[in-house]
Amino acid sequence: MTEDLDNQVATLKELARLQKKAASGPSPVASDLLHDALSQRKVPHTMAITSGKGGVGKTLVTVNLAVHYARKGLKVLLIDADLGLANIDVVLGLNPLYTIQDVLSGQMTLEQVAIQGPYGITVLPAASGVAELSDMNEGQRTALMDHIDQWNAEFDVVLVDTGAGISPNVRFFVLAVERIMVVATPDPASVTDAYALMKVMFNNHRVSHFDLVVNQVKNGAEAKDVYRTLSRVAEKYLNIGLNYAGHIPDDVLLVQAVRQRKTVSELFPHAPSSLAFGQLSENLMRLLQQKRQDDGRMVFFWRRLLEESVRKSAAARLASNA
Repeated sequence: MTEDLDNQVATLKELARLQKKAASGPSPVASDLLHDALSQRKVPHTMAITSGKGGVGKTLVTVNLAVHYARKGLKVLLIDADLGLANIDVVLGLNPLYTIQDVLSGQMTLEQVAIQGPYGITVLPAASGVAELSDMNEGQRTALMDHIDQWNAEFDVVLVDTGAGISPNVRFFVLAVERIMVVATPDPASVTDAYALMKVMFNNHRVSHFDLVVNQVKNGAEAKDVYRTLSRVAEKYLNIGLNYAGHIPDDVLLVQAVRQRKTVSELFPHAPSSLAFGQLSENLMRLLQQKRQDDGRMVFFWRRLLEESVRKSAAARLASNA
C-alpha cells in the first residue's frame, strides 16, 4: 500500500513538472513524457451507465453488473454519481453514515465515506435531496474526480451510475470514463431521450461511440428493434457508432428483489434477468478490453484535460517559434 502511494505521489509530481514545462515552452515530446508518467499507475476499467430519461432501470443495471463482476473476483468500485438524487444505497439495502457531500466539504476522505456492499463491492454513496450536490460547479466536480482518481488504482472495475438527462454533472461523469453505456427501454420517450443524450454528447464534446442496453423488453427481437431504430438515426444524422451490448427482459423476480432491497443476481441467480445481466457483464468486459488494446491506457477526465493542455501549449510554442 505504501509503495502504491509512493508511486501515485511520484506520478503526480511528474504531472506537475510536465505541466509547468509546457507552460514555459515544452519540447515536442512533452506529451509522450506525460503519457509515460501516467502509464506507471494501475488503471481500472471504467464505465458510466447513463440514460436520457429516468425510470428506465439504469441503477438496477449498474448494481447487477457490479455484483457479476465482483463474483468473478474483480475488485469493484461503484460510484453513485446521481448527485442529489442518490439511490444505490437504497437498492442495495445499505445505510451509509456519510456521503460524497462530506468529501467535498473536506470533513471526510473517500476511504472514510465508502461502504461495503454485497460480494465486497466498494460503494461510494451520494446524498439524496441535497441541492448543492446536484448544482456543483466545474471546480467542485473536478476536485471530486481528483479525489477519485488518486484512490481508484486499487480497483479492477469502476462503474459510475450517473443521473438521467444532460445536466452538467451527467456530462462531466460521462466524459470521465472509457465506455459510455446508455440504458433505454422500448418506450418511445426513452428512445427519443436516449438519442437526445447522444446528440448532446456528440455535438458538445465529440463523443462518437456508445454502448446500448435495452431494458424491460419482452424478448431479444424487441430489443434489437430498439437498437436498429436508434443506430440508424444516430449514424445518419450524427455519424455516431452505437454498439449493441445486450438486453434485460421483464422479470417478476427482478421486481421481487427490488422490493427486498437486494439485487436479483444475489437472490435469484438463475432468474432470466440475472442470466441476462451475466451475459451483459461479459459482453461489456470484452468491449472494455478491446478498447484498452486499441486506445492504450485510459485516464480520468481531469488527467485528459491536463494532457490536452500540454499538447496545446506545445503546439502553440512550436507555432510561435516557426
